[in-house]
Amino acid sequence: MVVMPVVSAETAYHLPHFRQVDAAAPAVKLPAGTKLRLLADEDFPPFSFRSASGAPAGLAVELALAACGEMQLSCTVELRPLAELLPKLQSGAGDVLLDGPLITGETLGEGLMTRPWFRSLGRFAVQSGNPLPDPSVARLAGRRIAVQRDSAHAAWLAKYYAGSTIVPFDTPAAAQDALRTGAVDALFGDDLRMIYWVAGEASRGCCKLLGGTFTDFATFSRNMSFVVAPGNDAARQSFDTALDRLQTKGVTEKLFNAYVPLNPW
Repeated sequence: MVVMPVVSAETAYHLPHFRQVDAAAPAVKLPAGTKLRLLADEDFPPFSFRSASGAPAGLAVELALAACGEMQLSCTVELRPLAELLPKLQSGAGDVLLDGPLITGETLGEGLMTRPWFRSLGRFAVQSGNPLPDPSVARLAGRRIAVQRDSAHAAWLAKYYAGSTIVPFDTPAAAQDALRTGAVDALFGDDLRMIYWVAGEASRGCCKLLGGTFTDFATFSRNMSFVVAPGNDAARQSFDTALDRLQTKGVTEKLFNAYVPLNPW
């Protein structure tokens, strides 16, 4: 069972528009009565997971179902282990892959990708009383930064923060504990993981996010897109139309607020 941090009215945020919407672009709709089978990773919170009742839940799941509603289509969601997702899409046992596999040349060879609706980002955290105003290279020079050992985030720090003391830990939890106890000055890692830790019980209220997010596609960033089965470009275009409308209507922002307790940008 996945326990999601609660978003209160006090911490609700406005989400910047991630997708560039062309209002003049023609809307693409699938024929009425079309039924789509959606596939998602069964253990990939906050994007997709099994709820306490066993039903599919998560940000990607709800966004896709909202898109289906916008298109007036009937859609079902099947949660499967990560390793089964691409083979099921390839075999025709599903129509749209919501999340899970990295978007790579292999993934793109299995289907048609919508325009991205989110991407993975990097973020720093420090103890709540730390007066640093931002995580610039100059301000963190000579300071100890915790990170997961041999991770993409560690590789990024080694490249851009060579003037800091990089302190690797075997697990994200160990790196988080090092910041909580003051063994290091800062922590760097995945944006959403950082948010859930800072806002959740494990941090014991010790820490805060420092500055905004970082993007680097050479290391830790990846696009979140829906992958439609090969040969169904109409479905891909229809999903893109629906995702644009959901952003314009504020539905995407509402869903992010429901699943991500602090602004992910």
